[in-house]
Amino acid sequence: MLFAIGAFIGLMLVVVLFADKDILGFLPNNRVLEDIQNSNLMITEDQKAKLECLDLDDSDIFEMIENADVDFSNSVTSYVKETVLLKGIEKVINVKKYLLEYKGVTLSFWICLDESLAIINVVNSNCETADNLNKTKLQALFMPEDLVFSKMNKLELRLNNEIECEMKCVGITKDELKQLFVDGKILFNESFPDRKPNPIYFISKNIKGTDWAFWVEIGATKTRIKHLLNISGLELTKDRFLLNEMFTNIKAYSQCDCADH
Repeated sequence: MLFAIGAFIGLMLVVVLFADKDILGFLPNNRVLEDIQNSNLMITEDQKAKLECLDLDDSDIFEMIENADVDFSNSVTSYVKETVLLKGIEKVINVKKYLLEYKGVTLSFWICLDESLAIINVVNSNCETADNLNKTKLQALFMPEDLVFSKMNKLELRLNNEIECEMKCVGITKDELKQLFVDGKILFNESFPDRKPNPIYFISKNIKGTDWAFWVEIGATKTRIKHLLNISGLELTKDRFLLNEMFTNIKAYSQCDCADH
């Protein structure tokens, strides 16, 4: 009896002391989901077509990796070798294959920690796909815009001295800035959503007739806005990453002298 009381008191102390931490994060199911969430999600054209056949979209996948149950009994928890085509190069990688179950759907996620990849595969599907769809070339699966904004809104908004200086310089208010995560547009071709540990998104929004781009980072507990730039009339070309160049050299492109704030 005394042992049971002592164990209960010890448990309560753990809950109180670590109330602001993820005390369940060490559980096997949570660890697998965390490994997937911290990896770059990848999928082949063939598997993407199978997801569409099952009426699953990108939002469903990101909801699954947050809430799914891992079927350990039918997963491959020891490393096995698989051949994939990554950035045009054929590679043999070591993966563990975990089955995730959520809302009656089961998908396999091949986790390769060495490459920080989680490769999505459909299992037990009767869906047939076209023969010309690539079965080995991996393409990134990025979080949809509405989910990115939802995640940003849930975190504490942090403005550094430079962005506050830039906002004052160009006449943008905090109320106008808050609308960025409501009706702004993420420039995915310019952004770095797979950057670890803090993804970078460049978000555009028209404010008072001027097109602005904002540098936004998602941290563990905060959404940080670092800089803004006037991009009215700017032609953005895929894979050129012009905004990254401009923001990196903010002194040369900004109309405000805020770099030293």
